[in-house]
Amino acid sequence: MNTTKPLAARVAVLMPFYGRPDDLHKSLQSLAEEQTVHDVIVVDDGNAEPVTIPKGLHDRVIVLRHEKNAGITEARNTGWQYILKAGYGYVGNLDAGDRLLSGALAKQVAFLDASPDCAMVGSHALFVDEYGKTLYRFAPPCDSAAILRMLHRRMCFLHSTVMLRAEVVRSVGFYRERYPAAEDYDFFFRIAERFPTANLPEILLEYEVSPSSISSLRRRTQVLSKLRIILAHFEPGLLESWRGLAEAAVGATLPRSMNTLFHTLHSRWVGQGPGAGVLSGAIKKQIRPDS
Repeated sequence: MNTTKPLAARVAVLMPFYGRPDDLHKSLQSLAEEQTVHDVIVVDDGNAEPVTIPKGLHDRVIVLRHEKNAGITEARNTGWQYILKAGYGYVGNLDAGDRLLSGALAKQVAFLDASPDCAMVGSHALFVDEYGKTLYRFAPPCDSAAILRMLHRRMCFLHSTVMLRAEVVRSVGFYRERYPAAEDYDFFFRIAERFPTANLPEILLEYEVSPSSISSLRRRTQVLSKLRIILAHFEPGLLESWRGLAEAAVGATLPRSMNTLFHTLHSRWVGQGPGAGVLSGAIKKQIRPDS
């Protein structure tokens, strides 16, 4: 990969959308003051009523429309086809309904600017219920080696926290249909196997746990796809591969509500509140070079 950052890299945010306009508008509102964002690419995935963007949510919204609903994988790939032709340098992701915290994208742009070898950066996130009540903190590993090792067990990136260099997709390809409801897990795993990745150890996103989300409505399909991904990358000498198989097998029998309850109780047990998190030496040095 050519790791030289383009001069004044243009930043896009990709948002596939099918569902309630309120979810789209809430996510766009969280981008309204992000000065680092040049364009927001919204893929209208065949909504009955074509997407309209109220004034004031963001100055630069580009809407790409599917006449029929094609699904999340195809919607994301439509966005990426446009992005690669348009020549953006960095691409953030935001799923409708999720809310980025103020300054989130600026922090990720700064990190990628200072870390030319890093292909992709995510972050910690706060999971909340539909009333805004905190459920638990998503706190994946932060350094590249730990991320790749943990990917053999479970997902280490929350999709809406991820910003990546556009050129990476030219190397690894688009999202793939072969892993329904877990196409992002497959996509990020392929990237992490080939390039350094990172997570910022701070909360940059609020993720609303919704009964209408893909993770809820297609829970069993998602877990079975996860199991196939783990098998595709299986390493017999790696403990995480074995744990991943066991946890996916158990997870296939449990509803999303039980999974959320487990994470909530675990976070409270280990003390992962909104202010938790340890800054690793390597990440700390990259975020604050003068430290």
